[in-house]
Parts: sequence; structure tokens; C-alpha cells
Amino acid sequence: MQLTLPLSQDTREPVVLTASRRLAHAMRLSYAANAQARGLSVWRTPQILPWSTWLKREYLEARALARDGASVKRVLSGAQSRALWDDIVAESRFARELLNPSNAARLAARSWRRLHEYLIPIEALESFDTPEARALESWCRDFVARCRALRAIDEAELTTWAHEQAFVPANEVACAGFDSMPPSMRRLIDRWRVAGRYVELDANAKSASDVSVIGAEDAAAELTALAAWAREQVAAGVERVGVILGDLQQRRDEAVRAFEDAFAPGERSVGRTPTGIPVVIAAASPLASYPLVDAALLVLRLASTASHEDAGRLLRTPFVAGGTSERSLRALADLRLREEQRERWDWFELERWASMTGCDVLQRTARKVNEVLRTFSGTALASEWAERFQALWLASGWPGERTLNSLEHQTLEKVRSVLAELGSLDGVAGRMSLPRALARLRDICAETPFEPESVSGAVTVIDAATSAGMQFDALWVAGLDADRLPAPINPDTLIPIELQRRAGIPESTAEGVLDQAAAQLQRWLRSTKRLVLSWPKRAGDAVLQLSPLVARLGIEPRSPQARHAHASLSEHLFAARPQLEEVQDDQAPPLARAASGGARTIELQSRCAFRAQAELRLHARPLPRVGLGVEPLDRGAILHRVLEDVWGRLQTHARLVDADDEALERLVRESAERNAARALRPDTRHRVRLAALEIESVVRQVLRLLEVERARVPFSIRFAEAAETFSLGGLTITLRPDRIDELSDGGALLIDYKLGDSHRPRDWIDVVPGRPRRPQLPLYGLAHAERLRALAYVVLAPGAVEYRGWSDGTEIGAGISPYPYGVRTDLGDPADWTALLHHWRFTLTKLAERYVAGDARVDPLPQECSLCHLSTFCRIHELSTARNVRAREAGVNDE
Repeated sequence: MQLTLPLSQDTREPVVLTASRRLAHAMRLSYAANAQARGLSVWRTPQILPWSTWLKREYLEARALARDGASVKRVLSGAQSRALWDDIVAESRFARELLNPSNAARLAARSWRRLHEYLIPIEALESFDTPEARALESWCRDFVARCRALRAIDEAELTTWAHEQAFVPANEVACAGFDSMPPSMRRLIDRWRVAGRYVELDANAKSASDVSVIGAEDAAAELTALAAWAREQVAAGVERVGVILGDLQQRRDEAVRAFEDAFAPGERSVGRTPTGIPVVIAAASPLASYPLVDAALLVLRLASTASHEDAGRLLRTPFVAGGTSERSLRALADLRLREEQRERWDWFELERWASMTGCDVLQRTARKVNEVLRTFSGTALASEWAERFQALWLASGWPGERTLNSLEHQTLEKVRSVLAELGSLDGVAGRMSLPRALARLRDICAETPFEPESVSGAVTVIDAATSAGMQFDALWVAGLDADRLPAPINPDTLIPIELQRRAGIPESTAEGVLDQAAAQLQRWLRSTKRLVLSWPKRAGDAVLQLSPLVARLGIEPRSPQARHAHASLSEHLFAARPQLEEVQDDQAPPLARAASGGARTIELQSRCAFRAQAELRLHARPLPRVGLGVEPLDRGAILHRVLEDVWGRLQTHARLVDADDEALERLVRESAERNAARALRPDTRHRVRLAALEIESVVRQVLRLLEVERARVPFSIRFAEAAETFSLGGLTITLRPDRIDELSDGGALLIDYKLGDSHRPRDWIDVVPGRPRRPQLPLYGLAHAERLRALAYVVLAPGAVEYRGWSDGTEIGAGISPYPYGVRTDLGDPADWTALLHHWRFTLTKLAERYVAGDARVDPLPQECSLCHLSTFCRIHELSTARNVRAREAGVNDE
């Protein structure tokens, strides 16, 4: 911005106080550029500081000059204030009612600042009998008492100090970037103006002479258009181009991609950051979100106990010793770690794991870390924990073996400063345990915004909140739909709404946010010569309207110009493609030798041929995951084994009917306890509790099933869970029926236990011709076709323990009904039981033959893709788009 300061003849420098650090930085750069433009090689740089930084500096100078320095309070740092609020909320009588005390502490600190900004005394909260008001009053009084005991003052109280001490700055001051001032600041400015110490700042601001309004199809199209526009402005020689995105913090990565595509499309590649782009994305992210910091916190988290996800991330990070040289071995170790199904990990477990998986560097590193950990004992002061954390990082090899880039170097320096902040908590937090010290450090990192320094560029992308006071030669403001300008009211969570409105907090009323939005729009009009205002017309299925404040300008909206509909590099390459020959290859190599598989082979081939080939032949399976609860596979294994034990003892329906209920329950419970211990490995308190709950669930479900079994016609168990082979269409299939019941006439009932409630006999017949969704039981039936009387699911789901099946008309009982002949004539359903068996044999034989032949068509049954993990492999979405395009083109040609 072109900055002209009304300098007095006094040699003392005036001070410019800004609303944000970014504005202060921009004004210093602008002032220097202006001085150079006037031909100066040396100039006096004015003091340009954020308001809060300057006021704290003035307080510290006054404290240093005080005659009785001991009577002047020290200023708490942000970390110290946060630690006090955390302790106050956690130790208060309200803590039991809070779901998230840490978040409540943040809200209380924010409300405390607002009370001071809007001159609301704590006593005013006494008039409001709400839980929030009572809690806030109690917390604020406790905070005041603790600050008094510490002889400290919070930064929020500095304006009160300046007012009570009738403070007047020695130098003239001016303010920049404040759309409005809270009352606490305004009364100071009024006093300084009377004392001749406040001057108005002339920023040479004139209303924009070129204003346009653009409606984009959606937010993505809007971002693409504004990035192309910014590139066009830079190419035309415009020096200061601004882009304001109201939701920049949430869309930072999307914005980075859009500007990289616009300014350096040829440099976009995986793992490479484009260089030389004259764009600054001014969006500070929490320090904890940076990979280098995340790795540092992982090292500390594993010093006590951490989750398997944390252990896996540590194995994959490059920011510890061996993270680069051993990355392949550690990737395999991560896979085995998932298969281990262990929930909690620490450095001692990692040392054992590294020795088992051949990660020698990791093993040596873990040994060094564990040697450091053995020196720790009990609680310690925050400064001692800071030294211990530094020792752990050193032992772990953090920040890694490769050379850090500029961004990572800056991040490393910021981590060191944050560690010093942790060390400053001795006076406010006292002694603490390792988990508490780590939580303190993690909170500081999460609440510390960090934006690495970068070379200033011609284009600055910024959010609306920090754009106040900045000047540009060309400016684009995006996202100006009616839902966001003006924004909805956003009152303080803890301060009573009536008190907020009485104090004039603008976010608490519709009028206040409307005035703020109007002032913001006027500021944008005065911030540039050329202004573009835009909004997305759609968000999903919702239609968005232009903000009424923008509509009042009377400018006719238009669509983005064709040159702003910027094409990506891939689109350019596609447009310049030569004429290609299209070859569709849906054929995998046929199985040359005798093929084998299981019932899942036929099922996957029916659901989607590509998935069958990819999963069973290429082993394209998802990574194992460790669940905090009981996994369905484990639950199924327990139920299957318990039922196998029970029927192994009973053998016949008659013995079930004669069995004593107490003895039967004892048999079921003993089996459930034995099998739960085997499947769940209850080696932690959490898993012991899980196992106990699962045992009760299994006992309850099995006993309910046995009651259903008692109502059946007599039968005996021929075998259960026995493997057998069956040849079909060149495929040797291994079958493991859950259970085969022998009926009184010598016929067989095949049973499959299912934990889900979605299984129905209807799934045994075709969804589309020749492709049933669940052919497993029909396949079992074909292997026993000469004796088959019925097929049935035994559903063991919460709220549903029952038989679901079809018979050939034989009376089975328990809800198994005769096959409903020819219900779906449109799909040619078989007319009777014999025809049904013939149909299954023909259909399943064809599926087996196609699998053996290598059929790999991407042709899923309806709704199959929602349960499949291979969409990026088979590219089903791209294929669907291509088919739709070809269909439309064919329709045009037909016309």
C-alpha cells in the first residue's frame, strides 16, 4: 500500500498500530518500496507494530522504569494464560458437567478477553442465572485470584491498565486496519487524541473505479477463474494483486493447487513443490499440523503409551533416524504391525518389533530412547520436561537424517521456541507427569499459528479477517453469496446474550453483523483501483444467491470470461492429443494350471469380475485395521466355535430337547469364555472388558438360537466346519459349510451362520441374469444336490436370531419356507426346486469358467461399489463418465 505518514517535526518516530501482524509486515514493505521509489538509499523506518505487541511493549517499559519494580505485575504469556485457564476449568465444580474441559477453557479465555474489550465487569454476570454465566463468573474470579497470587497480569487486561494509569504514549500514534474498535480501545484513542498524541493515517485510499461482479458455477470454478485472473494481472504488469477468500483456512490446499495449476502447470507432480510462483498464500496453520512437528509429538507420545495408528505413523515418518534409509523395511513392518492387532504401543514394544522385522536402525534408535526413558522418574517441572523432551528427540534422531528444506528449518526453529514456552510454565503449572507435560506441549503446538516466511510475491491470497487496511492495484473477493455476506450472528458462548447486546458486541445481533459486512464491503471498494466481486451459484444441489449488499451496487453480474476458465495441464495435453486407437482389454491371463479357490471366488466373480481377479490373483486387498471394539471376523469366529462345541457335545435334536437349561447355559458359557480368550487376547483392561461383554452377548445369542432349534422337527448333526472339495467349471473349490443337519428322511439341510441382518434367500437368485449376489449357499447345495432338502441362513444379529431359508417342500420348521416358485418371471426365475438346482449349476459353472478364463470386466452389480476398495484401481468412475459421453455422442449422431 502507498503509505504516507503525517510526520511531525519532532525527531521522535511516530508509531503505526495495526490490526494484524500481516498488515504491519505489508506496511513496512510498502513504506520501504515507496522510499526506494523516491530515490532514497537510506531512510528512517517508522515503527509499525500490531496493537497488542505495542501495548505489551509499553507496559514492560513502564514496569522497567517504575520506582518500585516489585509492585508492577509481570505479563503472562499466551501459554501461561492457557495453562491457568486449563487448570481453573478442570478443577472447578463445573468440570463434571463438561464433555470437553479443554475446549471449555478456550471458550472461557475468549469470553474473558471480550469482557475486557467491551468493558463488561465480572459482577454483571451475577444478574444472570444461567449455567454458562455462573461458570464464567466462577472461572473469571478464580483467574483473577490466581493472577493476583502470581503477581501477574493477562494481556487482555493491558487496555484496562492503560486506562487506569492514564497512560499517554511518548510518541504520536496512528491506527490502521481497524474497521471498528472495541470500547476499551476507543476510550484510549479518545484520550490520546485530546493529548495530541493521536494522528489520522492517510493511506491515499480512493474508491475503486473498475468494479465487476461475477457468478461462477460453483466454488471450484470460482477458484479456477480467480487464479487465472491473477495470472493475467501479473502478466499485464500489475504489481500488487490481492485475492480474498473468506474460507481460506479450510480451503488452503485447494487454493495452492489452483494457483500452481494457473502459474506453473508444467511443474505439478507428486512429491514436488513448484518453485518461482509469485503467489503468497497467507493462511497460517496450527504448528501441530506440520509433518516435522507431528513426528516430534509422536516421539514423545510413544514415551508412555500410544495407539497403533501413532506407532504406524512413526514407522512411516522420515523425521526420525533411519526414516529414509529404512523406509521400505518400515513399510513392511507397518503392515505386520496392523496384523498384530495390538492396540497400545510404546518405545519398548517398538524395540521388540524392530528386532522382529529387521529394522536395525529403528531397533538401535528405540534402544537409545528407552535408555533415556529409564532415567525419568515421577513428576517434574515444566522446564525439566522441556529438557527431557529435547533428550528424547536427540535419541530418536529427530528431525531425521536428510537435509531439511527452508520450510522445515523454519518449523524446527519454531518448535524450539515452543519448547521454551513450555519451560516458562514452572510458575503457573507446578510439577506435572509425563502425560500432562505432553498434553501441555501438544496444546501449545495446536494453538500456535505458524506460517513460514516466504519471499513476497505479486499475488497475495488472504482471508477477509486479516485483509483490513491492505491496499492492492487489483483485488478479487470471492465467496460473496447471501449466506456469507453478511455472516450469521455468532454470539459469545458463555456471556449472556442480553449482556452482549447491551455492551454492543456486534456479532451478537443481526444489525451488528450487517453493519460489519457493509463496512467490510466499503473497505474493499477503497482498497483497490480494480475490484472483482464473485460468488458461487451452486453448492452441491443448493442454489446460492448473490449477497444483497453486493447487489445494491447495481452492477450486472456476468459469468467468468472464457480466458478465465483456465484449463489444467492435463486438459491441455488431452486437447492436444493425437488420434488414438482405443483398445479395451478386459481379459487377464487364463489360469494355465489346475485352478483352485473357495466359495468367495464364485461370489466375487458374480459381483464384479474385475474385483475377483484383482483380489484373488493380484492380492489387492485393503490394509488390515485395528479396531477398538470387537472385529466382525473375531465375533464370527467366537460364535462359530461355540456352536461347534455345543453341537459337538449334543449331536442330535433329541439331546437338545432333553438337556437341562442350567447345564446347557454352563456349556455355552465355558465355550464362550475359552474361545473369547483365544480370539480377543484380553491382555489390557480395555480388552478384558470387551471380552466380558462379548461373552455375555455370545451366550445370550446362542441360547436364543437353541430355543429356536428346539422347535424344529427332529434332526442330527452330520458334521460341522468340515472342509470338502467340489469341482465346477475347471475350478476346484474348497467348501467349508458351517453346518449340515441330517433330517429324519435322510435329506440334508445346509446352514450358514451370519452375523448381519441383511442376508436373505432372495440373494441366491439372479440380480441380473446369471449373477446372484450371494451364491455361497447354492454352491454348497450343489455339492450335496442328491440329498439336499433345504438351505438356510441362521442370522445371529442384534435383535434378530432366526432361520431364513428355502426348502423343497419338506417340513423343516423354524421359519424355513418352501421355495416360492417363479415369483420373478421377468428374470426367468426357476419354476420349481429341481429347476432351481439346474439353474444354479448352469450359472455357477459359467461363473467358474469365466474366472478360470481370466474374465476381468469392470461390470459390478448395483450398489457393489459402495462396499469395494478398488475404485481407484478399476477406475469405475472414469469408465462411467466415458460411457456416458459415448452414449451422448451416439445419440447426437443418431439424430
